Amino acid sequence: MREQPVKFGRAGTLIGVVTESSQSAGTHDRPAVILLGAGIVHRVGPNRLYVKLARALAEMGFVVLRFDFGGIGDSQSADPSGPFDKNAIADTRDAMDWLSRTRQVNRFVLIAICSGAGFSFRTACLDSRVVGVAMINPAGHRWGTREERDRTLTRHYWRMISSPSFRGKNWRKLLTLRFDVRTIVTAAASRLRVRAMSTNGRELPAAEAITQGFRALLARGVRVLLVYSEGDEGLDYYELFLRERLRGIDVNGSMQLKRVPGANHTFMLLSHQRALLEIVCPWMAAGE
Repeated sequence: MREQPVKFGRAGTLIGVVTESSQSAGTHDRPAVILLGAGIVHRVGPNRLYVKLARALAEMGFVVLRFDFGGIGDSQSADPSGPFDKNAIADTRDAMDWLSRTRQVNRFVLIAICSGAGFSFRTACLDSRVVGVAMINPAGHRWGTREERDRTLTRHYWRMISSPSFRGKNWRKLLTLRFDVRTIVTAAASRLRVRAMSTNGRELPAAEAITQGFRALLARGVRVLLVYSEGDEGLDYYELFLRERLRGIDVNGSMQLKRVPGANHTFMLLSHQRALLEIVCPWMAAGE
């Protein structure tokens, strides 16, 4: 296996690491994998998760690039005054351009956790070179309306208090007032307001836009993997706003949803990291 630091991008300011094995050298019939940054986290990912993913996928014969978005880690932004989300999508497309030139690959699978999952989704919707997207704990509520966010957090807190995997820890937090009580109260009050408004048929625009994006990706033949930790807020957003909307749009069986019991947002435990690899690697293998 070889790991090589690289510099690329419109201004040559993006820094990444290519991981590949002898199996992937000269093999252009399979897509390359790009691991998008988890928000402001360095390219190793939380708990070095991207390092393990990159090496596992390289052993399977895939070329894997993980990189820092402009302004994060070692990368500098080509457009410091521009909005981060727009720049992140442009950086991802720059990564695809670079791999196309240097590895003669024209198909890509985007994999990311947290906010990076949102950027992978938006990039996939814009760029037809993306043939697969694996979103790990996508935080849809963070881009949603206030009502979506508050309902998501309310459901999440109650679920965590009642969950066998998290009950003890979260009751201790509650009893020692280490919970964000203000957020809980605000979210609960907002949920009551949303219930009243929902009787008027009020739409939830963020969830609708996300659903339309999924519909477009599936119609294009893009394979989609959603992975949620049991302890992640994104799972509550999915259950509240996406599950029913997405039901029935996957006519070709191109979308998979997986849950990792007991895991927190960043897969802190090694056992949960192994569980994640056991989901992502077979999914990648099935798409060859």
